[in-house]
Amino acid sequence: MTWALRDLKANNGIWAGVFVVLAVAQILLCAMSVSMGVNSYYQGLSVKTRDPAKSLASALSLVFFTVIVLGCLVIKHTLQASIRQRRQGLALLSLLGATPKQILVLTLLQVMILALLASLVAAALSPVLAGRILDWYSAGMRRPVHFAFTWHGFPRSALTGLAVGFATAILATSLTLRDLAKMTPVRVARRAEESESVERLRHGRGLVPLFLGLALLLLPLPVFAYLSSSGPRSLDPKQVSAVLNAVGSGPLFAILLLLIALARAGEPVIGRVTQLWTALVPSSSAVWRIARSQAEARSRDTTFGSTVIALTACMFLVGGLLTAGSTSTVAMNKVPGIENITSGGTLELLYGFWAALLIALVGVIAGFTIAARDRDLDLALLSIAGANPQQLTAISILDGTIVTTTGIIIAAVGTGLVGLSTALVYCPLVHSLSIVFPWRFFLICGLPIIVVGSLATMLTARPALRRSPIAILQGAIGE
Repeated sequence: MTWALRDLKANNGIWAGVFVVLAVAQILLCAMSVSMGVNSYYQGLSVKTRDPAKSLASALSLVFFTVIVLGCLVIKHTLQASIRQRRQGLALLSLLGATPKQILVLTLLQVMILALLASLVAAALSPVLAGRILDWYSAGMRRPVHFAFTWHGFPRSALTGLAVGFATAILATSLTLRDLAKMTPVRVARRAEESESVERLRHGRGLVPLFLGLALLLLPLPVFAYLSSSGPRSLDPKQVSAVLNAVGSGPLFAILLLLIALARAGEPVIGRVTQLWTALVPSSSAVWRIARSQAEARSRDTTFGSTVIALTACMFLVGGLLTAGSTSTVAMNKVPGIENITSGGTLELLYGFWAALLIALVGVIAGFTIAARDRDLDLALLSIAGANPQQLTAISILDGTIVTTTGIIIAAVGTGLVGLSTALVYCPLVHSLSIVFPWRFFLICGLPIIVVGSLATMLTARPALRRSPIAILQGAIGE
């Protein structure tokens, strides 16, 4: 217990990132659970509020599930990054006689302490946020009813949300620490190649959610093929309903499965994408070559992957739903007897999935915070090798540029895959392949993200540039 508290204090920068992710996840899950409880109360209150409350219930449930999935992914990778940053301390603890089980228990205890603190913050804020969340979605769905917060059923709803968030944190921690049970001090300190090979074999299991996600995207294909061969040139209302039900929320669940596949595949996929796109940049600058080589080496690290996966989740969730909706709309408007079908735009998706996107965005920030130690060490080594402050600043800027660009490229590839699968599904009906890719969304949102990421790494590196490189190296080795 004493070591757990000391480690929280000694690595406060790393644990601060973990706490922010846990706090945001707990606040959103608790507040949304209380909102669902208030919504249930209004369903039974009167006839006037019953129908609007029922309409809100399905939307809240979908967003709640999305927040749980993304929360688990972001928490898991944030914890992986924090453990990676503390590997030397864990190795020394093992050398002093601690067993892998004891290290597991101590790390789990640290996460539980932070999760309990986050739960207290969530319980205090949920009464304020619950009514606002209901009014937010009510206004977005153009429902005239005002859903005021009520204490009716609050303890049960709040405890349900806190339990879900707490269980998500514990599950993510357990999954993260599973491989730590096999840890030996030498492997941790040396980053042995054997450990990397084990990780690559383990990440091969990401193929299962990948195939499940693609199967879910292509699931309506037999239905559409049947409707196409059923005879009449136009679809009657029942067939139109069958078409819409066949599509349903499939793209959303498929996108979540593809994100899980990326999280399971991890470093190999991210490293390959980083290596490929950086090799296409025609630059002979020494600064770029150094930044590129560092990014390629760091892309095989869990800390780099946690930032990229969180950023990919932000862009892919919106981009994938945009391309699925737009491609479906274009195809359905080509079917005889169907016209004037529209799909939600970027603002509508941001409006609806703001909670899930907020968790992913906080994961990006936490990843940058946790990775600061590695960047400081790299800059110190480059300074000793002879790099001047201007070159070090440029390298730190390029580090953020490469990280954010990698995440956006992976999200764009995933978005294209969703668009292609959606277009294939509609081929039997429209006899053409029309893919609508959201270029405007990726340009409008992607470029500012790259700029902000570049500035963020520059600002986090500035304190290290003012310190002595020898002092940074001494701190890294514990002297």
